[in-house]
Amino acid sequence: METAKKLLLNGKPLEALERLKKILPNTDEVWQVHELIGAAFHDLADAEGAAQAYFNAAQADTILRFQQAHFSNYIFALHYLPQVTAENLFDAAQIYNSLHREIETLKPLKKSANKIHVAYISPHFLDSSAARFFESLLTDYDREKFFVTAWSLSAREDDFTKKIRRNVDGFFNIAEISFEEAALKIRDSGADILFDLGGHTEGGVTLQIAAYKPARVQISGVGYFDTTGLSAIDYFLTDDFLATEFFTEKILTVENAFAFTPNEKMIAAKNTIQLSHHHTNQLIFGCLNNFMKITDEYLMTVKKILAQVSNSKIIFRDTTPLESRRVALIERLKNFEINAEVYTGADDYLSDFKRVDLILDTFPYNGGFMTALELYMGVPVLNLKGDKHFSKVGADILRISGQENFIAETIDEYIKKAVNFERQENFSVGKLNDAKNFVDAVYKKFEEVLWSF
Repeated sequence: METAKKLLLNGKPLEALERLKKILPNTDEVWQVHELIGAAFHDLADAEGAAQAYFNAAQADTILRFQQAHFSNYIFALHYLPQVTAENLFDAAQIYNSLHREIETLKPLKKSANKIHVAYISPHFLDSSAARFFESLLTDYDREKFFVTAWSLSAREDDFTKKIRRNVDGFFNIAEISFEEAALKIRDSGADILFDLGGHTEGGVTLQIAAYKPARVQISGVGYFDTTGLSAIDYFLTDDFLATEFFTEKILTVENAFAFTPNEKMIAAKNTIQLSHHHTNQLIFGCLNNFMKITDEYLMTVKKILAQVSNSKIIFRDTTPLESRRVALIERLKNFEINAEVYTGADDYLSDFKRVDLILDTFPYNGGFMTALELYMGVPVLNLKGDKHFSKVGADILRISGQENFIAETIDEYIKKAVNFERQENFSVGKLNDAKNFVDAVYKKFEEVLWSF
């Protein structure tokens, strides 16, 4: 198994996978092997293989806490698979909830302070895709009414962490204590509302703390895009455009579920980008999403678009720096006879916006952060609206931006809109950057649910 780990570290997931398959029948560390198989499939951008591996790890493990983490990874991976229905996801989420059956929830403390204490919990408070949506909630709140704390499950820090630390009323690192101890600390801090920003990311670590019910009211959303399944989470924050029936939480709606806050690097890039390719005759499409989101149906659709648009091409860039994923996608593109530029993720990815005319968003799992960023940078995004909460996120961001004309209801309409695309000069993002109204609306909901709970 150590050899397989070294192969993965050296960017050789195929070799690691072969090694792991050979040792699987002859080891007592079955769940560890399945976890590594999942990592290998991740490094090959193979969502189906990763989902199966994480499910196998959950079945093989005998420790309930670790089963929870494996199953959380499995649920997250399911969202990449086009054949998975909303009912499938809902059922999986309920199974996840059953893995917390032995947890005894905490008794809340009596409220004594005048201000409402909102505790945000996240796997980390590093600059990230999720951070671009939740930053304003921790920096621009009404300090006369609310007391805000941040609870991090990582000791890592960057400039964003320091910004959050400066702005909130309390910042706590709970990376080195047990989930139960962390829950007790949150409870004893007097938290009225616990807002989960992690969901099933990072193995669902935030949910494993929320399961103890350290706050009277517990809410998820913003940093995650679907039901958690956890009965200890009372509400999921969303909007009417996204809301669906397949949630274990009560739906808590605001007018717009997202407000995008660019960081300094993005602001600088936007100010310097010159769309020089607009002076050429070639139409350049782009797909800058995680390669795990690229399905066969999406590639077939791209092929049809390229065939109908003369002098066009597409650029693919992953969100990770893994060469193995780039090579895997190139092989897939050969099968579809698609000629494309394919790149790994890189720090200078913002320069792609100088070249791309139209983003062809992936489906059914479309872009969230990347869609918002692309729109902010002035690049239009074509989206195929799905029928599940997470597969409508991209369309919702377009709606909030006032770009509804780039939302397609069917694949045929998606193709037609791409083929008939004409470059825009004056590009607006509507209410997408309206952090003030977003923050005001969210905190107003906090007041409503707390006093009615």
